[in-house]
Amino acid sequence: MSQSNTFHLGLTMAGAVSAGAYTAGFMDYILEALSEWEKAKQLNNDFIPNHNVVIDAIGGASAGGMVSMITTLALCDGNLKPVKERANTKTGNVLYDSWVFLDDDDSLYDGRGKGETTFKKMLSNSDLDNKKGAPSLLNSKPIDRIAESVFEKLPSNWDTNNLPNYVSDDLRVLLTITSLRPLDYKVGLSRLKSKFLKTIPPSHRISNHDIVAHFKLNYDDSNLDDVENYLPFRPVSKPGVSSNKDFLIKVTKATGAFPVGLSPRYFKNEFTKTYVQNSLSKRKRFTANMDIDFDAIDSDDFDFTAVDGGAINNEPFDEVLRCLKSNHGNINAKNPKYGTIMIDPFPNFKDEASDEKPNREVKSILDIVGHLVPTILNQARNKQSDTYGTDLFKLMAYPLKYKELGNLTEELKYPLATGAIGGFGGFLDIKFRQHDFFLGRKNAKNFLRGFLFLEYIPDDPKNLFYGVSAEAVEKFKKEDNGKIYMPIIPDVSKLDPNDEPNPSKYIMQEMPEFDAKAFSELKTPIKNRVKAILKAELKGKIDNWWLRQAIGLFRGSIAKKITNWVVDTIEKDFRKRGM
Repeated sequence: MSQSNTFHLGLTMAGAVSAGAYTAGFMDYILEALSEWEKAKQLNNDFIPNHNVVIDAIGGASAGGMVSMITTLALCDGNLKPVKERANTKTGNVLYDSWVFLDDDDSLYDGRGKGETTFKKMLSNSDLDNKKGAPSLLNSKPIDRIAESVFEKLPSNWDTNNLPNYVSDDLRVLLTITSLRPLDYKVGLSRLKSKFLKTIPPSHRISNHDIVAHFKLNYDDSNLDDVENYLPFRPVSKPGVSSNKDFLIKVTKATGAFPVGLSPRYFKNEFTKTYVQNSLSKRKRFTANMDIDFDAIDSDDFDFTAVDGGAINNEPFDEVLRCLKSNHGNINAKNPKYGTIMIDPFPNFKDEASDEKPNREVKSILDIVGHLVPTILNQARNKQSDTYGTDLFKLMAYPLKYKELGNLTEELKYPLATGAIGGFGGFLDIKFRQHDFFLGRKNAKNFLRGFLFLEYIPDDPKNLFYGVSAEAVEKFKKEDNGKIYMPIIPDVSKLDPNDEPNPSKYIMQEMPEFDAKAFSELKTPIKNRVKAILKAELKGKIDNWWLRQAIGLFRGSIAKKITNWVVDTIEKDFRKRGM
């Protein structure tokens, strides 16, 4: 196949917290569809489209970054089997096992009936140190075990040579993280001198906190460009090449280190100064003729504490598109040959409308503070305009679920079972994560069959589908306004006579219900966690003995009030969602 018959795909996965289960399910179906299509093409059947799709880049933030990393590991496994039916025991599919079971004890589901859920473990106090304070509201050790387990269970034959044909040998993996230490650069001001101004004016300093970990699977240590601009992806050692597994694990944890909720991560001697400066220069499109100067860093490394990548760059489609454009040049608007799909469990346009008028006058101090935090956050998340091009191929997939009402269907306002409590709801119950995993699979199926299409122009040699047989066109085409469109990724399962084509039919048709009784049993662990956090945070920070005693005396009462508020807020959110 020529370049004209190949579409280079970038997959972008937005932040999601526990709704990463949805993204994992979506990816599970995408990989299944690509694999089945590859098998069908080998049979040389005339009714199978014979163009190519190659995944060039996978990028994500927060939970999306974690799914990106897990997906890449699975692709090099060479043995990824899709999960088509709900399973209550481990399947061997790393996407399903990681995101559906999380760190739940196996004994909860294998018949023994005893054990702890991930959320119960996240309420334990094993991470607290009264001398250092509380690292986060929730214990992050269960999340750590999930990330570590994925790497520790890699098969002995794991190798980048196992990549399927639909994945580039030069695959890039891009994870966003937020540095609490600024990377400063200076913009020079006027350098004119006069008798009144004997010295050069100081420069204007700008701080940047957005770090992108850009991994390159075919990284070459002898190539200076690789060394200065990319990071190696080596979860296993090879003869003469050492593994950077611990670094990969830490980056995976860091991209999902939800601010305050989960523990931050510290990087020391792991990101070079040259790498972070070059990375920022590319994303900001700095050029040699710009008056830009990076502040001197006192070592060859850039050490920093990192939190969730979604805090600044939660939908890194721009990073993925920039990577594709760098590899393949300017896009052809008539016959695009690369683009990205962004999987976003919480798309911005789906946000609930606020009761507050956005243009109302803000006067009080508390109102100003309340508006200032989201204002700064929204501004920090702005994308670079070079990825806004109308010719760039970029589509978004997001959760959709329909409820059947006789012969009609109604779109659910809250399609995700994991969406409660700002995305943390999925930690409470495996049924929520199972529901969303299979919703992700179903949405991916509908997306491939209904949205991921390009125009078919049979007499244009540069068209992606040039040379595709008439039989294949007849089987897979869609027609609109006199034009014919073909799927970029043909879903050959539609040819199966047992296929379920109804987009409103789901493996878990009904939304799972919130178990109020089971949740009530967590009230005491929540209260104990709150008390322990208050103790850890206040100890050593208050010098006055009397004040310490007073706080200690009322700590239980304060913890009770906070606990009641937390429990009430969670229960209200689930009621609002009809769960």
